[in-house]
Amino acid sequence: MRNSILTLLLATLSLVGCAFGPNLPERMSMYVGQPESVLVAQLGVPNRKMTVDGVTYFAYVRHHVSYSPGSFCYGPAYYSYYGPFIPCNSFPPTYRYERCTVTFALENKRVQSFTLRGDDCD
Repeated sequence: MRNSILTLLLATLSLVGCAFGPNLPERMSMYVGQPESVLVAQLGVPNRKMTVDGVTYFAYVRHHVSYSPGSFCYGPAYYSYYGPFIPCNSFPPTYRYERCTVTFALENKRVQSFTLRGDDCD
C-alpha cells in the first residue's frame, strides 16, 4: 500500500513537471548564437526590422486580448423562493490588452542577444 501511494505521488509530480514547459525567456534564449535563417524559419518574418551601426534588430510582437463580462445584480427588492435577495456590487465589462515585444540583435547574421518588453512576457 505504501509503495503504491509513493508511486502515485511520484507519477503526479512528474506529470506536473511536464505541464509547465520553459517560459518565454528560456525559449527565446535558445536562439542566441543561431543564424538568422533559423530565427526566421521558426518564428516567421519579424513584425519590424531595423539596422543600426551594423547591428540588425528583429522585433516580434505578440498580443492577447481578454474579456471579462462583469457582473450585474438585481435591484433592492428582489425576492425568490429562497428568501430576499441581497444586492451586491456590480461592475462593468472590461477588456484587457496584453502585449510582448521580443527584439533580437543580430550581428553577422547571427543572434547575439534578445530583449523582452511588455506585460505579457512571462
